Amino acid sequence: MKNLYISILGLSILFTSCSKSFEGVNNDPNNPTDAPASAIFTGVLVANMNVQEGELTRVAGMWSGYFKGQQQQYLNYFQYNMRATNFDATWQNIYSGAYKNIKILKQKAIAVNNLRMLGVTQVIEANIIATAADLWGDIPYTQACDDRFPNPKYDAQADVFNKVQAMLDSAIINLNSSSFVDFSAQDIHFAGNMAKWIQTANTLKARYYLHVKDYNNALKFGALGINTAANNWMAPHNASGKGTYNQYYQFFAQDRPSWMDANGSFFVGLVNSAAATTYRGNSKTIEKSRMSYLCTGTTNLNYTTNGFFGQISSFPLATYAENLLILAEADTRLNGVNAGLIRLNNFRSYMSTGGYINAAYLTTGNYKYDPYVAADFNVGGIENATSRVLTPTEALLREILEERYITLIGTFEGFNDMRRTFKESNIKVPIPVNFGSVLPQRMLYPQVEVDRNTSMPSNYPDLYTVTPVNQ
Repeated sequence: MKNLYISILGLSILFTSCSKSFEGVNNDPNNPTDAPASAIFTGVLVANMNVQEGELTRVAGMWSGYFKGQQQQYLNYFQYNMRATNFDATWQNIYSGAYKNIKILKQKAIAVNNLRMLGVTQVIEANIIATAADLWGDIPYTQACDDRFPNPKYDAQADVFNKVQAMLDSAIINLNSSSFVDFSAQDIHFAGNMAKWIQTANTLKARYYLHVKDYNNALKFGALGINTAANNWMAPHNASGKGTYNQYYQFFAQDRPSWMDANGSFFVGLVNSAAATTYRGNSKTIEKSRMSYLCTGTTNLNYTTNGFFGQISSFPLATYAENLLILAEADTRLNGVNAGLIRLNNFRSYMSTGGYINAAYLTTGNYKYDPYVAADFNVGGIENATSRVLTPTEALLREILEERYITLIGTFEGFNDMRRTFKESNIKVPIPVNFGSVLPQRMLYPQVEVDRNTSMPSNYPDLYTVTPVNQ
């Protein structure tokens, strides 16, 4: 990761700031206007990391009950007081910083018949484009970052997800290819390990099928997804300089101290054993270690050395834990309690050994995830003792969704789940509204797009307009 900040900054300048009116004027061999695929590759990986771990994950986290904005702009964001300009930077990171360079990289990989690099690049494309579709609904895709289309059309959200699935299918074929030029030194995630990239592609397929409520395919591809924590797709970080740090750490410790914390957040109430009325623990579940790993006290997110948000803590992009919980939800919805319970207990077995919690917090007696039995989800059982009478299937789904909510903190997935399940009153995580009476359903289209793309619909939606796949 050393000098990755410089790498992505240089690539952004190289591929996004050239003006046609100056072509050919300055042909300085010491300042190249092109770069080989291997040089672009790492920058593309980092560009995706910057989106998956950046500003809008914090905004989505505040809207999903994980964090609370306390001052300056973040108090406004927490209260859903947003302007279109607040979304300019991430939109530009997605299109100019990532997707434009992805298209260039794919051409270069094809030119040298490096099909494995092409496959990895397609996985990154699927991740960045699906993220945009999740956040905004209809987005430019088929005509985006193409000089032939200065005003790229908007593709329907469902069509984008279909294209993402086709892209991942193609990626898996290419990742299995024997045709490649070694790029392991530039692969900051898996050092050229194709088996791990293939599992990641299948977990992403399962994730995006889950997003559109296609639970059959979520189950099918989850079975082919990440099958051990050793194969987690993580964003690596180190302490070599600003820009290589975990982005949450950089925000909390350096850029905007005290602007956002977890003080009084819905999330903390679930994992804080001292919160008698909201704590999710029971005779089979103790959450003290996980609470300590994620938070310091009940107010701050843990960005100390070994904390989840620590300076050199790798950030989860797609993980074994997520894959297990995709399987648990999809199998429960399709096949009922017995099938889903096996899946949930597989996750709990993983957590009972410490799971993804840093070993520094695994004090004996502070974590427990004993297996559940079917009776625990019957009316009156320890997971169905709420004031609402739930069916066993509903009770199990409620527990799985709550587990997903805790496990996927800091990512976009809590926000995605909140919107996907908002009509399912018996099983959804009851995230409170920060301001007014309605939870946000999307990000605003950015001002740069409003001003420059004439293909943009004139009656663009507000924060509370449900995206098509969630209607």
